[in-house]
Amino acid sequence: MVQNAHWLLTKNRIIDKVMELFGELSGSFREMTGAQPALLPAEVLAVSPKISKGEKYRGLPYMMLDYPRLFGKEHIFAIRTMFWWGHYFSITLHLKGNYKTRYQPALQKHLRRLGEQGFHIGIIDDEWEHDLSETNYTAITQLDEEAIRRILSRNDFCKLSVRISLLEWNRAKIIMTDLYHVVLQSITD
Repeated sequence: MVQNAHWLLTKNRIIDKVMELFGELSGSFREMTGAQPALLPAEVLAVSPKISKGEKYRGLPYMMLDYPRLFGKEHIFAIRTMFWWGHYFSITLHLKGNYKTRYQPALQKHLRRLGEQGFHIGIIDDEWEHDLSETNYTAITQLDEEAIRRILSRNDFCKLSVRISLLEWNRAKIIMTDLYHVVLQSITD
């Protein structure tokens, strides 16, 4: 394997394509939030999109786009788009502290719609877990309102995530843009 550079060059081209996709998405996401700036807190929109990448989330390459994003010790508002090699793309709404308190009523109002779009809710105490496995996340459609209320009240944060299959690569930009819009509507309507 160490004598064959082809597979590593292929991996690098794929990561470059994800970087390009996330660059395009960051522009689209900024346009969406900029079209209605009063819907989100100014401090959240004041921070530019950030694309970061790494090689070892559970041993595999990943890339993340955070926008809007505001990460504090006690208060977090972020919409994170993630590519995880060999697994999927995902979009996650991460709220903590006063942002969770502020947006939880709107989220509860839109749970049915989020569930219909394939969203899952984080069920563990680790707010930095991104693996959408059944031990970490449960499909909203599998829970009744009372179970969701218990999950939301258990921690000072909440995470709602949706996975996009890597088989949807050619349509990923459209799908992720649509799902991003669903997230925005679920917290602003």
